[in-house]
This record gives sequence, structure tokens and C-alpha cells, in this order.
Amino acid sequence: MIAALVPVKRLAQAKSRLRAVLPDGQRREFVLAMLEDVLRLTLGQPAIGATAVVSADEDVLAFARRLGAQPIREPPGSRGLNAALTSAAGELARQGASGLLVLPADVPLATPTDIEAILGAWQEAPVVLCASHSGGTGALALRPPQAIPFRLGPRSFTAHRRAAAERGLAITVLSRPGLALDIDRPEHLAAVLAAGPSRSRDALRAAAVTAAV
Repeated sequence: MIAALVPVKRLAQAKSRLRAVLPDGQRREFVLAMLEDVLRLTLGQPAIGATAVVSADEDVLAFARRLGAQPIREPPGSRGLNAALTSAAGELARQGASGLLVLPADVPLATPTDIEAILGAWQEAPVVLCASHSGGTGALALRPPQAIPFRLGPRSFTAHRRAAAERGLAITVLSRPGLALDIDRPEHLAAVLAAGPSRSRDALRAAAVTAAV
């Protein structure tokens, strides 16, 4: 079974760089809208047998459950995003996952074609990486789910490549525009507004955000 896993910060902490254009309530709604776009993408993929969200935020977990994703509570005292991912990946492996696709919650421009490209590349290498424009990781596919340590964060693309090389694992690197832009700054919002229909675009329009931000 292939499982998809989406990590999400507490809503009060998520996307703080967008505070200049989105007050806290609207920023919260936008974060949940991006998460919904990502979850609908993975839930709509027949090849993905399970979709899970790991978070310490009960509202996020309840939201994920309503959409049909499996909520995984971040362990108490967990030290950051990568520790939470490690714990959740172990849980999914115990449930029978033989492969894991990790997607950030802030890539609402990702498309079914992006996911299909990753799954296709997975036939040739146990580690598939998509870089973001910022040097981070737009997507990470692992077979088995804990093939390498998680290194999400600044410059994580290079860190993940190094981790795979240290373990002697073949790696495929994909360039996918839909996964390259993690929505993190006000200037990124124009791309969401210019893209096709999405919950993320609806949330920005409801907040009266324009392409001129």
C-alpha cells in the first residue's frame, strides 16, 4: 500500500509571513484551504491507498477527518516537524504501508499529473525528490516509508539527497512546477489567484486579496 502523509503546523503558528496581508482568522482559513486542496489531490489518486495528516492541532486533525483523511496526532513532546513525520511514518508502516509520499500542506498548485509523475518515477528508484524554488522539498517519496531520515526545513532538498547517498539508495529527482512553489510569502499569492479553481483561490478571494499583493 502507498500512503500519503501531510504534516501541518498548529494553525496559530502556520504561515506567519502572510500576516501582512492576511489577518489571523483569514490566514487560518487559507491554511486550511491549502490543506484541503492537497488532501483532495491525494484522496483522488487510486494508487494511493491511504492519506494521513500529522499535526499537534486538534482543529487540523478534525478537519482532516471530515475530508476523509486519517488524523495522526503528533506525539506529546515531539521535537519539531521531522520528529512528527518519523512517528507518523512508523505508524503508517505498521498499518501496512510499503511506500510513503510526503507532501507539504502549502503546495495547492500541485496537480494529478505531478503525483502520477512521482509514482511513475518510483518504479526506478526507492527515493524520489522534487525540489522547491526555495531549496526545500516540494515532495518526497520513500520506499519503504522510513528509507531515509526526514530533513524538511531550509535547504532540505540537499539534505535529503545527502541522506539517500549515505545509505547507498538510488534517487530520482523530478522538476515539477506544481510542487516547486510552496506558498509562504505575500508575493506567492498571485500564483494561487492566477491558477485554476481551488479552495485556496476561493479563500484569498473571500479575504479580498488581489494579485497586487
